[in-house]
Amino acid sequence: MKVSTMRRMDAWIGVPLCLLATALRGIFGKLFRRSAEAGSPKRVLIIKLSELGALVTLGPALSSLAGLVGRQNLYFLTFGESRGLLEILDYVPQENIALLPTGSLGHFLREMPRQLIRLRRKRIDCSLDLDFFSRATALIAWLIGCRRRVGCHAYYGEGPYRGNLLTHKVKFNPHIHVSQMFSVLAQAVRSEPGSFPRIEFVPEPAEKVECWFQPAEDEVARVADLLRDAGVDSRAAIILLNSNISDREAIPLRKWSDERYVELAHMILAGMPECFILLTGGKAEATAIAKLAQRIGHQRCRSLAGKTTLRELLTLYGMSAMIVTNDSGPAHFATLTGIRVVVLFGPETPHLWRPLGSRVHVVYRGLACSPCFTVYNGRQSKCRRNACMDIDPAEVFRVVRQQLAAD
Repeated sequence: MKVSTMRRMDAWIGVPLCLLATALRGIFGKLFRRSAEAGSPKRVLIIKLSELGALVTLGPALSSLAGLVGRQNLYFLTFGESRGLLEILDYVPQENIALLPTGSLGHFLREMPRQLIRLRRKRIDCSLDLDFFSRATALIAWLIGCRRRVGCHAYYGEGPYRGNLLTHKVKFNPHIHVSQMFSVLAQAVRSEPGSFPRIEFVPEPAEKVECWFQPAEDEVARVADLLRDAGVDSRAAIILLNSNISDREAIPLRKWSDERYVELAHMILAGMPECFILLTGGKAEATAIAKLAQRIGHQRCRSLAGKTTLRELLTLYGMSAMIVTNDSGPAHFATLTGIRVVVLFGPETPHLWRPLGSRVHVVYRGLACSPCFTVYNGRQSKCRRNACMDIDPAEVFRVVRQQLAAD
């Protein structure tokens, strides 16, 4: 199921459902006088369905919650593709993770009730909605029966309508990094319902992720075999190019064109004979990236798209010198290793979404029309000509050389 399909469902079906749920909440509230519990919660459900890369930035927020209720009382609801990353990050006990499938709409609709019933039986008293203005996540928290529901609320129209389902209505702050916003939401769990939108809490500076991932010996051996099969000299400095973004129908404006990646690859291969280029991506992207490798057409360039698990991909990052990528999940995954990251931003702002690594370099034109993707508009834009991603390959090549020389 495509991201674009889920967003249309969230808009077309989510709005009337939120309106209905808000009415029902009002009726039930008058009949049963049920309100958010006072004091500290005992069990917290974190809901984060979209933006896989953002999971990497959740560490400070979840550490704060674990200190409040204990790690064993943290639960997580997310999409199935997040399983591997959550296992690596180890934020919550594995048995406390509930997964929603996205392979097909039918599978999703069949599994959703099962997971909601399972979570409802846990008697979770607090939910933390980290998808900001998603209607689906607001409905999920209400259906599970969490008496304390924390999330972002559209005060004075500052975001899409999603009803009046929250008990703790936090104002989204577009002037701090998203990891700090997650920490603000986690802090709001401790507040009483009547205090919002005021939160007397000063977020700490965004913390840099510092090389969490440690591969197993067999994973290192497996990746070494892949490198040998690809013809990579053991003395070569490996530069990874992550050219694709999954589901281009939903977010084509974040794409740096294949033509630009080809130009950059030719510059690297001609000017840096000690380097070997590997193209990375998921299984769904393997065919397209194989064609890109053919267009580059050089013996020091090969595609590994679809040939690694997530853990093996992170192992590859740790064995490589640099990755150049669009603003996407891999830019964040790479901060779990020691690799240098060059990330290209356009329709979104690095001020909010920059990967939090100490070896990250952002390339961003900063046009007057950027960013046009925001949490307020559901990352939708009328733009059909992403001039913000007209980043000169020569500029990126200069950054690549500069960053490699710093090692």
